[in-house]
Amino acid sequence: MSGFMPNLRLEFAPACLKTGVFAASLATAFAASGFSAHADGVTLKVFGGSSLDVLAPREKPEVQTQIRDEVVSGFLKEHPEVAAVEWDAQGPQSGSLQRMMTAKLSGQEMDLIACSAYWVNGAYVRRGLLKPITDEVKPFAGNVDATSLGAFTVGGKLYGVPISSLSTSTVFYNVELFKKLGIPEQPTYEDLKAAVPKLQQAGVIPLLHQGANAVMWPMWYFEALAQSSGDSITLTQTQLEGKEPFNDAASIEAFRLIKQWVDDGILSKDSLSVDMDGMRAAFASGKSAMYYGGTWEVPSLKDSVKTFTWGVFPFPKMPGTKGEPKHGGGADNGMCLSASIPDEKVKPALDFIAYLTKPEVAKIYLAADQPIATSIKGVDGVNEPYATSLRQTTFPNTVKFLDWMWPSEVTTAVASGIAGVVGGTTTPEDAAASVQAAFKTLVDEGNWPPKD
Repeated sequence: MSGFMPNLRLEFAPACLKTGVFAASLATAFAASGFSAHADGVTLKVFGGSSLDVLAPREKPEVQTQIRDEVVSGFLKEHPEVAAVEWDAQGPQSGSLQRMMTAKLSGQEMDLIACSAYWVNGAYVRRGLLKPITDEVKPFAGNVDATSLGAFTVGGKLYGVPISSLSTSTVFYNVELFKKLGIPEQPTYEDLKAAVPKLQQAGVIPLLHQGANAVMWPMWYFEALAQSSGDSITLTQTQLEGKEPFNDAASIEAFRLIKQWVDDGILSKDSLSVDMDGMRAAFASGKSAMYYGGTWEVPSLKDSVKTFTWGVFPFPKMPGTKGEPKHGGGADNGMCLSASIPDEKVKPALDFIAYLTKPEVAKIYLAADQPIATSIKGVDGVNEPYATSLRQTTFPNTVKFLDWMWPSEVTTAVASGIAGVVGGTTTPEDAAASVQAAFKTLVDEGNWPPKD
């Protein structure tokens, strides 16, 4: 996913005010609205690699602005030593690392980093962009769901505090169509395979994925490796430690399991040329019966599906696999300290993170998402049928996204390998070998493991 939003600048109290009538008018205005000006107050600079690195990232820009204004103004009232907060988050998600590195190399001032768990794990820590805050967050860690902190823990050190809804991965389906064709609403893999002729006869694509959006292919691998290995998290850890290769038997089998979805006619090869909007439109118009994705899809489904009811079911267990289904998920977004933050700004920056974890504050920026679950204690999820189903069937079997553990180069290699396997141009063996080659290059060039 990508998007663009202009530079976000919040200065509720300017660092200095010129004398004169204009300055007096400004001072009066700030006082009337509850804001105060501090000539020598701290200005906190929040930097985000993409336009998604904001509060309520799934909302429209104007809603984001309202939410941000309310949150930041409340913080400034509680912390008069802070004069202003500036928030700079723009550009596509795919360009996050480049934008971060450009800012670092140019010496741009960054105090706090609004960051996704994906980039924290995949590149930001390894590139020395973040400051570990394991001990510093202990005074307010009780506000945060303990398991959510794992999404921002690298090498045993905590680098960020999750401030987001919790996601999981699931299959979205057309309830009425399933009923009409006699397909079970919580189908097994065998049920889906048996339904293919019925769906084809009805002129409906069984399952269409956003395959043109390469970063979304690894989600399939997360599911497949959990079943082929029995414990994808432990296997991944041993691979990253160099104790197992990325082309071991379980990894090769994971690529083969994805290929099976195509061979059995469930996953359409046309997915390779379909982007996110195309996938969503095909489902909303009834041209496809299912699609697989994260719970971040829910707002789009609510907006676009008008002619039928949609439901969810877990990615099913595949025949002959030793592991049980496990679904990628976790706390998507967090707040980190920049490695370059001046010492005198560390305390106010931590105060800002602590403020964001207060339940009454978190409700302001999380409620808009209508979350199924959240990383902040005291902020509950919605009680709609799909949410209840996910909490019962899917969240209990949700594990950390593997690309939150992998270096980004491995993620890219996995995505490329899956595209080749789905398209029939790459064998599972060659796909796994390409991942191992990408990882070996990182090690050989001294870029792995991450350095303190």
